[in-house]
Amino acid sequence: MKAIVVTDQAAGMAGVKLMERPEPQAAINDVVVQIHASGFTGDELSWPSTWTDRVGRDRTPSIPGHELAGVVTALGYGTTGLSIGQRVFGLTDWYRDGTLAEYVAVEARNLVALPGDVDFTVGAALVMPGLTAWQGLFEHGRLRAGQSVLVHGAAGVVGSMATQLAREAGAYVIGAGRAAGWKTSAKSIWFSMSSAATSGSGLRA
Repeated sequence: MKAIVVTDQAAGMAGVKLMERPEPQAAINDVVVQIHASGFTGDELSWPSTWTDRVGRDRTPSIPGHELAGVVTALGYGTTGLSIGQRVFGLTDWYRDGTLAEYVAVEARNLVALPGDVDFTVGAALVMPGLTAWQGLFEHGRLRAGQSVLVHGAAGVVGSMATQLAREAGAYVIGAGRAAGWKTSAKSIWFSMSSAATSGSGLRA
């Protein structure tokens, strides 16, 4: 299969090459996905996991990219919850070959069904900002129904996802942003809304 491959960390983007690589095989609890759309985070080439495995051994040549949307083509032993031919989207493990390839092997638990009316490109683009927004709201922020939340940069990708997720959770959302090209020398002021903010109080500087 064709894949984008990196072999030399010092070379940066100049070391990124299109190469032929063996098609991946599905291990236990894996699926193989034919990639229809994938994403690449610009600083992946600086991540240790792009270059080494979990015990620090060199794992190049490696395939970057972790966001994906595609179709399941093979199931590993013990894999449940997904089926061949199913449309899926999700993330691959940082320490495994990624999604800038025709096929990728990924743990089934890292994938979910992609609805038929959602384009593959949209699905792949949702994964990282959606995860970031979810973690900020629910894992770190512990957002609950009835609370108020201020989303700064609500018109951005992560902000848009945070706004939709917060509303779906029953929160009152205040979105803030700025017009394109607007500049300021003012310092940022960080504040948050407490659970009492629904009654018009609870603003903390």
